[in-house]
Amino acid sequence: MNEPAYPAQTDRVQALLRQIDIERDAILKVGMRVMGDVGANIYPLDFMALGTVKRYLNTEAAFRLMIDTWNMVCARALLRMQIDTALRFSAAWLVDDPQAFASTVLGGERIDRLTDTKGKRLLDAHLVEIHSEEYPWLPAVYKNLSGYVHFSASHISDSVATLDDSTRTIHFQLSDRDTKFPEFSWVELIECFSEATGILAKYLTGWAATKHGSKPAK
Repeated sequence: MNEPAYPAQTDRVQALLRQIDIERDAILKVGMRVMGDVGANIYPLDFMALGTVKRYLNTEAAFRLMIDTWNMVCARALLRMQIDTALRFSAAWLVDDPQAFASTVLGGERIDRLTDTKGKRLLDAHLVEIHSEEYPWLPAVYKNLSGYVHFSASHISDSVATLDDSTRTIHFQLSDRDTKFPEFSWVELIECFSEATGILAKYLTGWAATKHGSKPAK
């Protein structure tokens, strides 16, 4: 027998999802601004910016669906992707020549094999460290979410529904619905997604302003 329809998330969670919708529309508008009018100049960083917007739009749509269907495991993996998108686009502001950097990435080189102005590789851990002062939540969240990208102890823990040490009993939940998580877990998840979107918006908006307000910035 099929399981009943998914129950609605709480009012607070749904309010946060509406905010996610507003942020999606704002990112899309920034992407259109980066493109500019017909006949506008196109720079290598434009391709990277628009690829970033595309990845964000797909990730946001999937993330929202995972919240609606109570799929915490995949929602966390998608949050990790969202943070990755924002951090890797921001790497263009850490190099000597953003346009050359974007061209290299377009050519297929991995961002984590390139270096910043100080000669440090643009590893995820390095990008997290750089942004940690402005976003103090980032290191702990990023570390925790990394376990959701590859199979790890995080997935094993998520299969446990209840654990009673006194009676030495354990119950597992084998379902695609993660209903054991309280409201605050979903709230925290969405708020982190929104924060990551804010990081992305900051750099996309900066590039759009630079492109249409002056020569491409280094």
